[in-house]
Amino acid sequence: MREKVSAILFVIVLAYIAVFSAEVFNKLFIDVDNKFTEAASGAFLGAFLAFVFVRFGDFFKSYSDRVTKGHSGLIKLEHLLNSLLGELDDNAYIIDIFETNYKKHAEQSSQNSVFLWGNRLSEVLLIGDVKLELLNIDLINELFILDVHLKKLNDSMNTVNDVYVESKDALLGGNIDKENYQHNLSNIRTQLQDMKKFLVTNIEETKAALAAVRVLARNRPLMGYVLRVLAGHKYGNKFEAQRVTEINKLNAEIHHGQTKGKERIEKVMNMEN
Repeated sequence: MREKVSAILFVIVLAYIAVFSAEVFNKLFIDVDNKFTEAASGAFLGAFLAFVFVRFGDFFKSYSDRVTKGHSGLIKLEHLLNSLLGELDDNAYIIDIFETNYKKHAEQSSQNSVFLWGNRLSEVLLIGDVKLELLNIDLINELFILDVHLKKLNDSMNTVNDVYVESKDALLGGNIDKENYQHNLSNIRTQLQDMKKFLVTNIEETKAALAAVRVLARNRPLMGYVLRVLAGHKYGNKFEAQRVTEINKLNAEIHHGQTKGKERIEKVMNMEN
């Protein structure tokens, strides 16, 4: 549509030039006519200004739509990263439960008993195509790296899940003895301990990305030339200080949520039947 409007206006301008060029040249340089000169120049100027204004309006609308889409992408990304934080924390919690039960079993169990684990690590969300809606190059690069780390984490968690299921099924099916199962379980424990470190690192990376999104999302698109200023194409000079402040807020909110969760669990456990 924009191309058609531009083409029509361009043809109009050429038409004015073609129709009046000979006559204008004649009136200006051969048979001078001030009235004709004013009329011709006014018609040409009107067509030219119409062309310029339409093109400017077209560009402004396209840019405004892109900025609005970018801001919408930030809002969607904020929700996604909040969910991702929860999923990463859930997997870290599962590993902690495994470690606690593993140690308790090692201290209290007899030689004939074996430790069986019923939980599974779950794949976490990926950033995906939301990155394509954003404008800020720094944030896009940051999310791309985070997405790579998350993909590797999912692959590792799936591998650990598969290895443990195969080892447990082999034990229950009588295909391996308790010693070999215990050896496999010890290796899985080591892998889980290493994975916990990556989970903690990914949680911090996700917090940093979420803090960046929350800072950028405050710049809501307005109108006119202010759009480019508020769109946040690059991190500003004060950005890192604002990010640190936002991370501190996130940590406080997470701590508050954990405290409330513990209080709820204690309340439920202390209820009389």
